[in-house]
Parts: sequence; structure tokens; C-alpha cells
Amino acid sequence: MTPRATPNAPGTYLYWSPRRIEKVAQDNGIHLDRFRRWSLTSPSIPFVPQLQLGNSERTTRTRYEVAQKISKALGDRPVKAFTMPPPAPFAAGTGTVEFARYIGAEPKPEVLLHTRSQDAAGRRVDVVMFGSLDNTEFRTTDTVEDGWTSSAFWAVHNLLASRGREHGWGDDQEMGMEALKIALHQGSSGPDTDPNDPSSRGFTLARARNCQWCAVIYLDVELDHDRWLLENEVGMEDAHRIVVGAPLWARTGAKGSLTRYWPRQRRPLWRMRTR
Repeated sequence: MTPRATPNAPGTYLYWSPRRIEKVAQDNGIHLDRFRRWSLTSPSIPFVPQLQLGNSERTTRTRYEVAQKISKALGDRPVKAFTMPPPAPFAAGTGTVEFARYIGAEPKPEVLLHTRSQDAAGRRVDVVMFGSLDNTEFRTTDTVEDGWTSSAFWAVHNLLASRGREHGWGDDQEMGMEALKIALHQGSSGPDTDPNDPSSRGFTLARARNCQWCAVIYLDVELDHDRWLLENEVGMEDAHRIVVGAPLWARTGAKGSLTRYWPRQRRPLWRMRTR
């Protein structure tokens, strides 16, 4: 089953996309509203028939209830995504998720979520999710706006807007590689930048441990290792499967599981380039 939060346990939805959640529900016949039925019976009077009126009242589920209902309806498909060959329509898991602002094509501020998992053979799986910053509790002022940004933002936009049908950035492996480069290197601005330490880069927001996430997947590729010289790609040396999509939600649990990368003093730029 899709990983679920423990009932009544404290938790925070760091990302919640009402629009995409509603779309998934509609596409899969999932009713998110609930109805409370009630009836009213007239007083009992001798020789007078009793009347009984019935009605129903629509009530809204909490975020927790909506997430559990969708998880139950999708069944094992999201969590088994990486035990099966690509492509996966949905994916879900629990682990460390990095949050960063994404400099993209939309006029509204965007956000990027990145996490890692493993496939059935123990090989690395990178999950890169693009969404709206408005669906988080973060703000643009929570980051330092320094460093490298990618010119592939239009390809990412096309991938999400077309729901995976097109992107215009070479083939799917090239698009996957570019998405992973954005997740690992956006904000890089000097020799001290570490792809394994997002806090050393610009645009980064936070790290959430023990974070439960669920996403719609629009691109899912396994890399041809004869084609890519990954040993020359810093932070990507053991990359194998790249999954790109849009998050439905991300929920962190126990207190202390979220580390914010508060804005650091602006650093002199060693290198800023746009690809």
C-alpha cells in the first residue's frame, strides 16, 4: 500500500496541490467529498400520519483524509513504481526530500522537490518534481538568488503542461538528465558548491527527513550507460533511473524533521552561467 501517515500523529503538509489532486481524483473516479445524511420525523399524534424528511449535507475532508483516500484508491501502484520497469504513472515513498525554488517559465514562483530511492536491483533512482511555490509554506524571500540556472525551463514547462506527451529537449534521456542537473546544480556559483549539500547553493529552501510524498509521473527513463559519461558529471556518477513529475503532496512527520536553509549572506559569484 502507499505509505500512510500514522493516524493522530503530528505532521505538516509541506506541499499540497489542490488542482492536481482534484484532477487525479476525477480521472480515477475518486469521490473526495463526503455526505452526512440526516432525517427529521414529525411528532407522533394520534390518527395523524407521521412525516419523515431526509436530506444529505456535503462536507469537506481534511488534507489527511483526502491523501489517505487517494492512496487507498491508487493501491500499490505508486510505491511499487521502482520495482517495475519504466514508465510509472504515479510514484510515492518516504525519505529525505530537498526543497528549492525553481527558476522556470511560469510567471508565478515555482518549486522543485528532489529525493532518491532505489529500484529492485538496488540501483539509484532520482525523483525530480516540479510544482508551484504557492502550494508550500515557503516564500521567495526564504532563499538566496545566486548562481547557475538552466535554459531548459521551457522544456520542463512543456513536459508538465502536456502531461508527458512532449518537451522539445532532445529525447527522453536528455530531458531526464537535464532535470537531474537542475535538481543537483541550480544555484551553483563557486568551487565550494557541493551537489550533495544543497545548503551550499542558491535557491535552496529546506531538507525534510522522513517525508512522505506522492507524485504524478510524466517522464521515467533508465539511462544508457554506454551513452553517458556519468563519471564526468559531478553528483551523477551512479545515476541510473530518472523520474520527473509533479508532486501531489509531501508531508513531514516528527518535530525536528525539517531543516530550513535560511538565507545566507550573499556570496561573490565565481561563476554564473545560463545553459
